[in-house]
Amino acid sequence: MLPPESSLAITLHLSRQGRVERVEIGSDRLVRASDGLTGRKPEQVLAFLPTLYSLCGTAQGLAGLRAVETAAGIDAPPAQRMARHALGLAESLTEHAASVFRDWPALLGEAPDLAAVKPLRPLITAMRKALYPDGDWARPGGGRLAPDHHALDEILRRFEDTLNRLLSGPPEERLDEYSDFRAWVAHGGSPASRLLRRLDDQDMAGFGHCPPCLMPELGPHDLEERLGADGDGAYRARPDCHGRVFETGPLASHQTHPLVVALMAEHGCGLSSRFAARLVDMATSLRELEELVQDLCADSGGLAIARADGTGLGLVDAARGLLAHWVELREGVLSGYRILAPTEWNFHPEGPLAQGLLGAWGPDLEAKARLLAASLDPCVPFRIEVRGHA
Repeated sequence: MLPPESSLAITLHLSRQGRVERVEIGSDRLVRASDGLTGRKPEQVLAFLPTLYSLCGTAQGLAGLRAVETAAGIDAPPAQRMARHALGLAESLTEHAASVFRDWPALLGEAPDLAAVKPLRPLITAMRKALYPDGDWARPGGGRLAPDHHALDEILRRFEDTLNRLLSGPPEERLDEYSDFRAWVAHGGSPASRLLRRLDDQDMAGFGHCPPCLMPELGPHDLEERLGADGDGAYRARPDCHGRVFETGPLASHQTHPLVVALMAEHGCGLSSRFAARLVDMATSLRELEELVQDLCADSGGLAIARADGTGLGLVDAARGLLAHWVELREGVLSGYRILAPTEWNFHPEGPLAQGLLGAWGPDLEAKARLLAASLDPCVPFRIEVRGHA
């Protein structure tokens, strides 16, 4: 089994003038942990891969599934691809909502809304069961897909209720028009609106802005090649593309959404843009999920593996950004398995967190840095230390 997830240590080094002159990001994340998945049959790995991660287990399973099917020459039918995408959307909705109810109040100095968080994670299990009653959704070639539309409609209703509670109203009345968004931020009573209002009131909406370097939709053009050659884990620890370190996540995914465009024009890729992009991701995910569910149909699955040797890359736009799995098959056994998570991009020593903190100054630097780190939403705990000039 893979070792447990770890943590990040973020240290701000100040100049004599009190400005951040260097950002040190230490990580004890074991980026080569997936090497331990080699030597097994792909079916075995995919069956327990989603259970190894406390966050985004579905996305991990889907990325692994896509990589294995590519390596094995399996072309999953459209019905399977639609159902899998629905599972990914449901998990992203759940992850974002849990973060807003649990973590955003803490940024306001308040207690988390654990009562709102508790019913969320069971929705992922319910979604899997409503689509794949035999539990074989991560089976190469497709599991037995038998959508239970009554159960799916109930899950959608619960997601809609969650967003309405989180936004104190329907998403289309909060996020579609910039004027509606501004009115909600100014007068809303939910933790989300109050956090965004505090950023405005304390002139921090643009804090963390840096020249945007946003992840391309399909990832870096050299991603498969770099992962395939990354035997020592150096690339997975500090990924780049010709020296560029991309920001991945909702801001990159929704950079053309009208609300995100308006906020970036006003505040750059600062705090308000990044937090609002998370809300936009939830709203667009729900709309897409509602459309997908209407068209889901049954499929028997069970496509056979076409070849025993090959390599494959699987990409999933997970809640926190682009998740990549690369696999190598030799004689039907996994001889290579590499995972690159969004956190390694966003918390790269030259990534968006570090770039956004360079030059920062003034009181409450630790609190501001915590807000910026939370807006990028790492998948592990983090701690922040501010050190004066030596």
